[in-house]
Amino acid sequence: MPGMIFFQKYTKRIKANSILLKYLVLVFVCLLLSFPTLGQENILDRKYSFGYDSISISAFFDSLSVRYDIAFSYDASLVRGDSIFNARADSVFLDKWLKKKLKQEDLEIHQMDRQIIISSEPARVTVKSIHIEGVVVDSVSGEPMDMVNIGILGKSLGTASNRQGKFGFYLPAEYVGEKLVFSSLGYRRDSLIIPASDTTIVVALGETSVELPEVLVKLVEPDMIMNEVVRRKKNNYANDPLILTAFFRETIQQDEKYVDVSEAVVEIFKPPYHQEYALERVRFVKGRKGEFSGDMEMIDFKLQGGPFLFSRVDIVRQGGFLPDATGNSVYKYFFKRMDYDHGRRVFVVGFEPHNDSGELLYEGEIVVEEKSFAIVGATFEMTNKTIRKSREYLIRRDSRRFRTKPSFARYHIDYRPLKDKWVLNSVRGEVNMKVIDRKENLRTVFNTVSELLVTDLRPGERKEFRWNESFRADYILSDQIESYDKDFWSRYNIISPDESVEKIFEKEE
Repeated sequence: MPGMIFFQKYTKRIKANSILLKYLVLVFVCLLLSFPTLGQENILDRKYSFGYDSISISAFFDSLSVRYDIAFSYDASLVRGDSIFNARADSVFLDKWLKKKLKQEDLEIHQMDRQIIISSEPARVTVKSIHIEGVVVDSVSGEPMDMVNIGILGKSLGTASNRQGKFGFYLPAEYVGEKLVFSSLGYRRDSLIIPASDTTIVVALGETSVELPEVLVKLVEPDMIMNEVVRRKKNNYANDPLILTAFFRETIQQDEKYVDVSEAVVEIFKPPYHQEYALERVRFVKGRKGEFSGDMEMIDFKLQGGPFLFSRVDIVRQGGFLPDATGNSVYKYFFKRMDYDHGRRVFVVGFEPHNDSGELLYEGEIVVEEKSFAIVGATFEMTNKTIRKSREYLIRRDSRRFRTKPSFARYHIDYRPLKDKWVLNSVRGEVNMKVIDRKENLRTVFNTVSELLVTDLRPGERKEFRWNESFRADYILSDQIESYDKDFWSRYNIISPDESVEKIFEKEE
């Protein structure tokens, strides 16, 4: 990808293993700069004049693009490009004029760089909804449980608990009486019937153990498990393209103090899982960012790529940790234990590189359902040798004045059942870096966390995502966020923020 010294333009088929590992690295590409980011011109704040008779909407947009050096992207199901109309106006705001002319006052018209994007209101919970909030704890210790999967049995809506075990979930009233299910690896699944009114609850999950007959122990061969994962992938995951609605949050802490928090709702085009070399696309829907009284000390530290890169951290689609069709892999596998997840027995398989050369390798464990051999989750991190030389992978640019040393890079990904398939549920990544100012002999630690949660999904096609409206690898999320929509965020399903993050956004309200 442009700007990364180890990337190149894809012009031929590349091994899936290489593709995945590069995406994992790019999750936390960081900019260490000595100058501020330039402001973005708001092209919707200027006024436009034009005069056309009997012109198609697409031709009208093309004409304005050439005349004013802007670009247009629009949902073809909302705006018919071949429709003919008269377009005459003098000194008007384009967004207001278009809504009135097209007789669609509920259109969402916003800007990304020099693009005007026309879309519908994003999929979200209606006003007539039920809000269930609470905390999930361990039934014995009482400790809060993070990343607990929460969803409606057999439905696409879902959320997860935060690091303090807290959650909030907006549900359409039509789901009253359905089962709300709570599930976490190593714990018995619990559920409750969705009530007819707003409710606050405490959910206590109890650990579970798996009795493993001796004969089963002898038959569990980790290489066989992983080869079955590859063989059955087409049966276990979507064979048709999907559009995922997802919540994304990224935070930056400097010496344990928050210096940047950005959140966004995005839509992700997810190709069929058997099309390993087809790529995801992401479009920005809504965003908000925290307001901070002071700037970062020493340097300007930013995350590049955000939701674009996280949308591609899908170990099943990309196959980086899996054996190839012949059974060969750069990783060796070992059986760790049997466990329970989503109320089903699972294998937990550890993996590590055969030869830890430090060339972008990982170690961790993969969770595989016993009956279907579907991967339902994975936790992994860069190996010690990789992290020691990872500066060239994780840092895009810095100054000679600063010495940057990554400490760790950890990731977690999981999937959830939907009918007879498994769908992407969440991705979390954390990278820790030490920065030394050689000139002033000062030291600081940056800790970055990015979380992606899929809240809903629907069938969809790639053509719904135009290239010029898609989030790109060189985008910085906080730079794409221009305004705060209080009404939207008050009703949208998100990963509940930790208390410190929640206080940051309270300033906006």
